[in-house]
Amino acid sequence: MSEKDTNFSKTVTDVIKEIRTEILNGNLKKGERLIQDEWARKLNVSRMPIREALTYLEIEGLVENVPNKGAIVTPITKEDIEEIYQLRSLLEGVVVEQSLPYITDEDVETLEQILIQMEILVLTDATEEEYSKLNARFHEILHKECPWGRAKKYVDNLGISPIAPKLLAKYHKRTQEDHRRIYEAVVRRDAQELKLAMELHLLRTKNNLIETLKEMN
Repeated sequence: MSEKDTNFSKTVTDVIKEIRTEILNGNLKKGERLIQDEWARKLNVSRMPIREALTYLEIEGLVENVPNKGAIVTPITKEDIEEIYQLRSLLEGVVVEQSLPYITDEDVETLEQILIQMEILVLTDATEEEYSKLNARFHEILHKECPWGRAKKYVDNLGISPIAPKLLAKYHKRTQEDHRRIYEAVVRRDAQELKLAMELHLLRTKNNLIETLKEMN
């Protein structure tokens, strides 16, 4: 997303939210094409913010670019959330457990700084984007040195997580309690506690996402 022009960036953000909401509430169906010219007219913007928004939504897993078709809708369903987060709870719990011996004191300091920043954002009128980036960085540090490459790759490729912080703003305070418990397990170098804390965090996220989708439909 371009950051050169504040007004333009805000326009792209608005476009992302508009299209994302239409997908999540079921107004846009699986396989439906997202034609840039049509959306530009509908939202009264140029094609460029539409193009950038579709690229961003592809990262979130809500849109797929298909040869000869362009961008098509790939909505997230309750079943998707159940499958992805059950798998993540099992795999990411193992990944952080295996990573723990390789997490340095510097990493622990960085985790603490990120945790504090996230806790401050929860108490302020911060953007979803800021919180989402910090959340991604927090998880990345926890398993970046995992020696089990296949498990780490599976976690990285499971998807959906980039969108979760944006949908779960009202749960952020409780989420931060989970993050704090994860961080404290790292500080104590308690592998079992860390594994359990991560599993519970992801299962709670799963339940919150399912509830949020129900409210949007």
